[in-house]
Amino acid sequence: MKALRNAFGQFATGVCVVSAIDESGHAIGITINSFGSVSLEPALALWSIQNSSELFDFWCNTQRYSINILASDQKELSGQCAKPGQHALHDNQVRLASSGVPVISGALASFEMTLDQVVPAGDHHLILGRIDHYEVNEALAPLVFHKGQYHAL
Repeated sequence: MKALRNAFGQFATGVCVVSAIDESGHAIGITINSFGSVSLEPALALWSIQNSSELFDFWCNTQRYSINILASDQKELSGQCAKPGQHALHDNQVRLASSGVPVISGALASFEMTLDQVVPAGDHHLILGRIDHYEVNEALAPLVFHKGQYHAL
């Protein structure tokens, strides 16, 4: 299994934080690198969550969320949201969009999403969402993940 994980790690990916409002009304986030565009018409994107994640039930049932592509200076935020029990987002890290969904401040791009479907896929579930609104900051560089380490372009 470790060899397969290392083989997958050869593929350089962007880094994203998915964010939403939890049951207690606070913004939370989870770091992912499984983001993918699916369709332009209708506008759809997906990400995946491990079945054993402590937040599995929450994310599979959250109707509104955002997917935020991190900029090269957001490595610390990525590390924070990747740790179990460290998913709380602080007021200086997010802003509420007009839809009420928290988006990451200073992200390279943010997509406000509505859950479309959740599909079981091995030891993960694919979370497919409709893109309701998006914004891009083309002046920023992306945070990149390759071979288990962060890089910048």
